[in-house]
Amino acid sequence: MVFDNSKNKKWTVIGGGACGIAVIGKLLDNGINVNDLLWIDPEFNGGDIGKKWRTVSSNTTVALFIKFLNACKSFDYENCQIDFNLNHLIPADTCKLSEIADPLQWVTNKLIHDKKVPIIKGLVNQVSKINEDNNNNNWSLSIKSNNDDNKIINIISENVVLTIGAEPLTLPLPILNESKQQQKQQQQQQQQQQQLITVEQVVNPEELKKVCKKDDIVAVYGSSHTAIIALYNIVAIGSKIINFYRSPLKYAEYYDDWILYDNTGLKGYSAEWAKEHLEKNPTNLIERIQVDNKELVENKLLNCTKVVYAIGFERRDSINIKLNENQEWINSSNLKYNQSNGIISNHGLFGIGIAFPQFKPDRVGNLEYNVGLWKFMVYLDQVLPLWLNKNEN
Repeated sequence: MVFDNSKNKKWTVIGGGACGIAVIGKLLDNGINVNDLLWIDPEFNGGDIGKKWRTVSSNTTVALFIKFLNACKSFDYENCQIDFNLNHLIPADTCKLSEIADPLQWVTNKLIHDKKVPIIKGLVNQVSKINEDNNNNNWSLSIKSNNDDNKIINIISENVVLTIGAEPLTLPLPILNESKQQQKQQQQQQQQQQQLITVEQVVNPEELKKVCKKDDIVAVYGSSHTAIIALYNIVAIGSKIINFYRSPLKYAEYYDDWILYDNTGLKGYSAEWAKEHLEKNPTNLIERIQVDNKELVENKLLNCTKVVYAIGFERRDSINIKLNENQEWINSSNLKYNQSNGIISNHGLFGIGIAFPQFKPDRVGNLEYNVGLWKFMVYLDQVLPLWLNKNEN
């Protein structure tokens, strides 16, 4: 639907990934008029799942993906005419994220073309609170449009929901085998760029083949889900790996009606592979070293030609935000938020998804960030009534 910027919006959702899709769907389900909505994303292609992580094995089961798709009436997934492969997989199994990426794209198209949700294709640069002394919520948004002229669009919205996603964490690159101390700084920087294998590359077998060869020795940092994916993809090439880890392998433990280490333990294919190839029958291509042994780490790094950091994710830093007129700009990566309800500002600024996850204890008191598509949907059902109520008061 063509966006009319002559009218202020009641709800603006920034981000077109799974959480952005969920927020739009739930707002519609809760009676928000479609003309009071605005949805902003550069591409509307299912977010990172659709663009970057399709080859990744999921932590979420097929059954929970399907529950997500059926959780919003406005998605109308039960009447979808496309018989996605997801519908035919074993419900209790995990799967590649490509299996949920295609249905998410279908839902996105449904919301935009059938439900007529107004959209802007572009990047939000700034969000700032205006009329601080007024009881009404008003936020000013500056958006760089994807149009050929890169036009800046300014809009006003009573409420803003950030579903901006996260990027893989990195560390300063170590000096590896191919870098010589006597090289000039410019040469070192160029070489270091060649050494780094990004998370996006290592989880995609075809992209990995372009940057990793059999005679490479690869330093892989991490021991969680992404690190295990990196290990088995690199092993498939035949490269040797030195896996530097801080914490020992941890597996999700399944009980009748809950999961211990639900967010931090290995699941699905990654868990099966780790048990077989790192514990039961360790492959001779992988040497595992705990990072506490600094001298050994430094010595082993001298033999490495490539490095992968699979050590987690951090919130995107793409937006500058001003929470009131008298405050300085804060980068989105540094925003504080209520980790129980997603409220960033009581004046109508909210966050959800991997960038603003719920932090909660499990049944034995372990505190974990609650991350996963179905978990985000459940959390949204819990907090959205509060968000809507704050808007009414």
